[in-house]
Amino acid sequence: MKNYLKPLLLFAVVSVLFSCKSVDLRSDYLKEKTTEEGMAQKGIRLLTEANQAMGYDKLASTEVYEATAHFKWKGALLLMPMNALPGNNNKDVQFRFATNSFDGQVEYLEGRKENKIHGLQSWQGYYAENAEEEIEECNSKRYSWGLSTYHYLLEAPMRLLQAEIIKYAGERTLNGKTYDLVFVTWGSEAPNKEYDQWMVYINKETKFIDMTEVTISDFFVPSPKPLQHGSILYEGRTRTSIGTYLPSEVVIQIGKPKEADRGAYRISFKDYKFDSFNKDLLYPLQDLEYVGDSKPDVGE
Repeated sequence: MKNYLKPLLLFAVVSVLFSCKSVDLRSDYLKEKTTEEGMAQKGIRLLTEANQAMGYDKLASTEVYEATAHFKWKGALLLMPMNALPGNNNKDVQFRFATNSFDGQVEYLEGRKENKIHGLQSWQGYYAENAEEEIEECNSKRYSWGLSTYHYLLEAPMRLLQAEIIKYAGERTLNGKTYDLVFVTWGSEAPNKEYDQWMVYINKETKFIDMTEVTISDFFVPSPKPLQHGSILYEGRTRTSIGTYLPSEVVIQIGKPKEADRGAYRISFKDYKFDSFNKDLLYPLQDLEYVGDSKPDVGE
């Protein structure tokens, strides 16, 4: 019992000690040179080159796609309220997404939730016991957060280009590799409650995005500031049938990027398929306005 209580106690202590400390991903280079001419142009150029190198222009031409994902969590972390798709540990799930939107669904392929479906359409959640059962509306912030987050994780290279603020943020060397940094956000460069910050690490040799840091201001449960900062390591990418290099192995970490074995959990993706099902499958709720890539106003 003591071993189970430790992570919960740690979560509570961290919440108290750091609840007022803000997260700011801006590099010292960016803070010093933010008004320097050409910072935005260089950031956009680097992000565009990465988008093209990984073939995301081809993904943008699709309507829908799907992939099988396998989640593997570190055991102690499952005791904390962090898993947005409960029941996925060491299990396969099937993601289906409408490209360049937040509309999608997850179907559990095995385990205690086998065949169950959770979906998100224009920010309205829905649920079904299986593909043959009637869809019901479901207002679970947990599943909505998980679906929209994993959807964006896969499409980030092309969708970050739509951000209001994109700036070159210098270089950083990690594990013997030097990366170009691109800072991305909305609203204002300084941290704010409405929008997250992204720091994109672009491999100088391959032009691929190897990792990103991101702030997490809208987690599905209240969380302390240290847990509002995470890193996404793209440990492997696969060249898909359309030519886009999509993630095959992703490591999710708390805080700044570290060695890959220090992740909170790992996601493996396989069997990407494109325009392989009718798009209507992802729009079962009638009379909902299509919002695509738009997000609801803060507070809704």
